[in-house]
Amino acid sequence: MSQVLRVYDLVLEILVAVMFATMNIILMGQVIARYFFQFPFMWAEEVGIYLFIWTVYLGSAIAYKRRSHLLVDFLVNHLPSAPRRCLELSLHLVVMAFLFLFVFLPGLQYAGMNLQVSAFSVSQIRMGWVYASVPVGALAMIVNMIRVIPEILRPASAR
Repeated sequence: MSQVLRVYDLVLEILVAVMFATMNIILMGQVIARYFFQFPFMWAEEVGIYLFIWTVYLGSAIAYKRRSHLLVDFLVNHLPSAPRRCLELSLHLVVMAFLFLFVFLPGLQYAGMNLQVSAFSVSQIRMGWVYASVPVGALAMIVNMIRVIPEILRPASAR
């Protein structure tokens, strides 16, 4: 199982890096085409936005795995070990339920409803694939939240 999760992490990180690099190359090309050749790419901004959306959703799953999301933990850090673990676990479960019920399920439905809708300037891109970033990102985040739970349950002395 650990090998599968390592491959999962690697694929997720490579995917985010490639999408981010592609987005930057497209947008830099757009700037060069517009200002040096007075010939802008009509599709560049839209494709850049779609790549950014995917990068944000998948990148947030990576951030959760690394426990690098912004949080206010001043009060939590002053709690004794057992109540702190209980509170952290409770918060994780609430966030996981929220992600599943209010992000994953509606995102899946919305992506399915828009599978036949074409993007504005690039008719080859279906909006359903753009909106699929929402349920895919939520699911990746839930998977990584589940992976963090054993770390939360370990006593502070064992971390």
